[in-house]
Amino acid sequence: MRYWIALCCLWLPLCALELSVQSGKEEGEKFSILHLRHTVPFTCQATQDEFGETKRIDCRFPTPPKQNFSPIDNPLLRVSAASSSEGYTITVLPKSKMKLIPVVFDLSKESQTYQSTVKKATHWSVVGYLKTLPLLNLTPPSSSAINFPVKVNKNIHPFVGGLDLKGNPIKIKRVQDVTEYMNMKKAYEAKDYNKVRELSEYALKNYPKSVFKNELMLYQIRALHHEDEPEKLIETGKKFLKDYSSDPNVAEVLAYMANAYGKIGQNTDADYFFDRLFDEQSESSFASLGMIYKAEQLENSGSSTKAVQFYQRALNTSRDKAIASKAAFRLTQIELNKGDTKKAAHYIDKIVSGNPDYLIEVREDAMIMAETFFNRNDPKTAIRMTETLLKNTDKTSSDHPKLLKNLGLQLAKASKRNEALKRFNEYLDTYKYGEYVEEVRRAKDGLFFEEGDENTTAQIKKYNDLIERYGDDSVGRKALYKKAQLLLKEKKYQEILDMESPLYRLDSTEYPDTNALISKSAIGLEKSLLKEGKCSEALSLQKMYKIKLLPEWDESLFNCALKTTQYTAAKKIAQRHLKSKSIPERQIWLSRMVKTQFGLGEYKAAMKGGKELITLLEIEKNPPLNDIYRTMYDAAQRVDDAEGMIRHIKSIENAYPNSFKDIERYTQMVSLGLKRKDEAMTQAYARKVVALQERTKTYTQSPYIEFTLAQSYQNLGKDADALKILKTLNARKMTNEKRSRQHYLMGAIEQKLGHKRESRDAFNASIKADKNSAWGKLAKDALGLL
Repeated sequence: MRYWIALCCLWLPLCALELSVQSGKEEGEKFSILHLRHTVPFTCQATQDEFGETKRIDCRFPTPPKQNFSPIDNPLLRVSAASSSEGYTITVLPKSKMKLIPVVFDLSKESQTYQSTVKKATHWSVVGYLKTLPLLNLTPPSSSAINFPVKVNKNIHPFVGGLDLKGNPIKIKRVQDVTEYMNMKKAYEAKDYNKVRELSEYALKNYPKSVFKNELMLYQIRALHHEDEPEKLIETGKKFLKDYSSDPNVAEVLAYMANAYGKIGQNTDADYFFDRLFDEQSESSFASLGMIYKAEQLENSGSSTKAVQFYQRALNTSRDKAIASKAAFRLTQIELNKGDTKKAAHYIDKIVSGNPDYLIEVREDAMIMAETFFNRNDPKTAIRMTETLLKNTDKTSSDHPKLLKNLGLQLAKASKRNEALKRFNEYLDTYKYGEYVEEVRRAKDGLFFEEGDENTTAQIKKYNDLIERYGDDSVGRKALYKKAQLLLKEKKYQEILDMESPLYRLDSTEYPDTNALISKSAIGLEKSLLKEGKCSEALSLQKMYKIKLLPEWDESLFNCALKTTQYTAAKKIAQRHLKSKSIPERQIWLSRMVKTQFGLGEYKAAMKGGKELITLLEIEKNPPLNDIYRTMYDAAQRVDDAEGMIRHIKSIENAYPNSFKDIERYTQMVSLGLKRKDEAMTQAYARKVVALQERTKTYTQSPYIEFTLAQSYQNLGKDADALKILKTLNARKMTNEKRSRQHYLMGAIEQKLGHKRESRDAFNASIKADKNSAWGKLAKDALGLL
């Protein structure tokens, strides 16, 4: 068996939860293995389809990880995660096949194994594969078998450890300073800087030749920096720079040394180390940090302008978000002190957008800064800062109620009343007896009664706020009614109908015009919909509210009924006007009725109404209604009334001479001529179709019309005319089969006319166009007879 495994660059430690993916090949077939590990046992459940294949795996954890989990999507597995009230779930979906396997035993620690069917484990593996499960050969246990534990003591693989280049084991004795070194790092991570100093001093004293000496000194310098011990830092830093001048952490030590000299007032020495840092270590992030230290030194000496320059250099050059954020925050403070709120907002926005977590590190100063922006009439910046702080503050924190109150006030000042109301209510619900209860209540009430612009938008917003706050009590009901009246005045009919249910619940004695408000809104909305051509919505609304509009709206209603194929409704509308004393009105509605009947397939009724309309048009001309001739022709064509078709096509020719709109009707007349074996009719309308196509350069009826006309000419012995019409097809685009037919027909006519060479050329062209078609085969046969 040949296989390889490549560890992908994907390892996601999500605090206690860890995910990793491995990919490989076995006998040329790819596979992937997803490992899920947690410090406490968790469940993974596989869901199978009707064929026994695993189609989904869900692994559930009681709490979500602190770090966000990005979805994984490789050629064999798709992994996603979701949080809910019940916990945190990781879902694995296969792109082909997959197998869930609990990892229960560690053979390097345990001496026996057995068949395990655990439901919980600290380690699960998901194998994604194409056809054959790799690496393993799993067979289901026999139902009659006994599950004895298997002792593996004698079968443990020997462990050699590290090998040198010759393949010999490398013997390494335990170095005594390793324990102190590791404990020191743990203390540093826990921010126990005093312990870091104690452990590093002990290790340096007892193990002076330790391989970790530079690291021990570095951590000691870091601890002294955090504990603000500049004199001791300088002493240790000098030794470090002397002994380890090429150490990769020199930039960090230089930055701390320069800062330490500045703090004890030795600015000349500080500048020496700043110069070394900026010149020798300009690419290091600590060079940017050094710029911040230099700026602080300049501020303390009264050189605020130069300080700003160094802060800006740190902000613009640092690739470390924490250092850039520190510079931006200090610049914000400086600009606020100078009174330039707009510029200060520019700097703090960089932090809120790029590294909001930094505000948590400087929470106290950030809260003061947000209040400053608020007092400087920049509530939007204050909101962004406070929202970030509040989002990352636990409710048990003493800062939480103040942040919640401040956010409500900021939102109210920014005219975000609904959001402010939500925050005020959240405060009152969470802190019923809190320090700021009275202040929050006053601010909440002020949202609805602030004096100011009383335009329509402001009034509606005020009513919405009152409805939201007071609901179904007297204030809320009155606000609802007033809002409906205002909306009707503004012709916002749909918004009133959206409020229909609560409006109907209003007391009719207290608000007697409620039904009228709704009816007027429905009528107004239907008229608007009709004007906009939104027919479906208009007719639906009419049916829902049983609206009856004045006769002046009948035309719009009729057109909408036709547009939405509601022909029965259209007939009812038209019927009301057919007995009008006004001839023009009767003509119009007869025309509409005929079209409706035609649309319903009532062709005979349409023809009857059409005759009446034609009679009225003879009495009083109305050219826009001449379209009745087309409708009459179409109705006659539908019922195979040949005489009616002939009669009405002539009326069409008179009313709309040379109209391309009628080309299909003329083509139908050609077909009627063929059916009746009327060569005169066939040729007359075929020539009309050819002429219309030539005039418009639109050949929708070709080559049918040319073939038909040519045949008709031949029927009357007009072979030259037939040949001429067929030659016009040379300029048309046709299928190969049609082109083969054209040339065959031309060859046959040329042969008949005794033109042997032209006949041969035509037959050859037919074969070339489509030798496999019936026409091509006929042409081949004809060539054999020449």
